[in-house]
Amino acid sequence: MTIRRAPKFGVFIVGGAVLGFIATLVVVSLTMDIDRGDTQETASFGSLVGYFSLWGVTIGAFVGAVVAVVLDRVFARRAARLTAERVEVELPPETVDGEIEDHGDARADGDRTP
Repeated sequence: MTIRRAPKFGVFIVGGAVLGFIATLVVVSLTMDIDRGDTQETASFGSLVGYFSLWGVTIGAFVGAVVAVVLDRVFARRAARLTAERVEVELPPETVDGEIEDHGDARADGDRTP
């Protein structure tokens, strides 16, 4: 039997996508006011974020997946190998309705102090 920790791939992929979107927001806001020469057309902030977030989210999700795979390999090397045995446990005999089980916790004279 092998016991090891394994990363949740979905969490890493979604986390990478969110970080990619945040990085896209930061890059677009920092480069929004850069003079691009004599071009007359200016794109809005929302359209730039929408376009570049396609790249940012995709790259972020890919990086998150790669990190999850690397962590999975690291945890696989540190896995512990154990030997397990299957043990069958016998159930106690069933009691008849109204029968009181004696667990040995009460004294015969009715005194419940130890």
